[in-house]
Amino acid sequence: MDLLSARGVHVHFGGLRALDGVDLSVPPGSIYGLIGPNGAGKTTLFNCISRFQPYSAGAIHYRGRDLGALGPHDAMGLGMARTFQNINLFRSRSTLDNILIGMHARLGNPLAAMLSLPSGRRREGALRGRARQMAEMFGLTDVLDQQVVHLPFGYQKRVELARALASEPTLLLLDEPVAGCNEEETRELCEIVRAINRDLNVTVLVVEHDMSLVRAICDEVTVLDFGRNIARGAPVEILNHPAVVEAYLGETVAPHA
Repeated sequence: MDLLSARGVHVHFGGLRALDGVDLSVPPGSIYGLIGPNGAGKTTLFNCISRFQPYSAGAIHYRGRDLGALGPHDAMGLGMARTFQNINLFRSRSTLDNILIGMHARLGNPLAAMLSLPSGRRREGALRGRARQMAEMFGLTDVLDQQVVHLPFGYQKRVELARALASEPTLLLLDEPVAGCNEEETRELCEIVRAINRDLNVTVLVVEHDMSLVRAICDEVTVLDFGRNIARGAPVEILNHPAVVEAYLGETVAPHA
């Protein structure tokens, strides 16, 4: 059984068909890519999966459960976590605080501990210990007490990933995880995503424009164009697919031998 599946999903914004009967099947344990030119509907589908966006027709199931009636917090509570195109951190908070905030879906509200409420203090030690383990995994130990606003961009990306993983999800949704990163930061984040999948047994669904990353880490890829499915398969095959090449004319994708 697929961990995540979407069948015939439709989203309309006025007269614009953002998604026009989209299908998606993500096997458990995979790193799965969702690609397409600008405006193809990738982020809209992500928003539907994570329940930030309603859909007018179709169905989305996660671990066999229909997500249609759920809100974002309910979906996250089922074992999803998500990052966004634009870094979405509490910039005036420390690295440690941001990771702690990511634990709320699994352990309740860590803000209670930060505010020194009695119920929060009882969990504070365990929460902080877990947060430090996450920081070590992502190479953030030396910046735990620094405000994230003062961290280099690549480190902020790591903090966002660490915060997402702090809730111990089964499925991680990554929306353009290396956007704005330089070559070294991209390479490091690729290795982190591989480790998340391999060592933590987390299935990853990634939207990405960087085709070198898609080729490097994805087991399988679905391609959207104008809100419709146009191809599915292994990355090398997909990037040579005539419909994909045509859709990407003028975009930064190169067919690969």
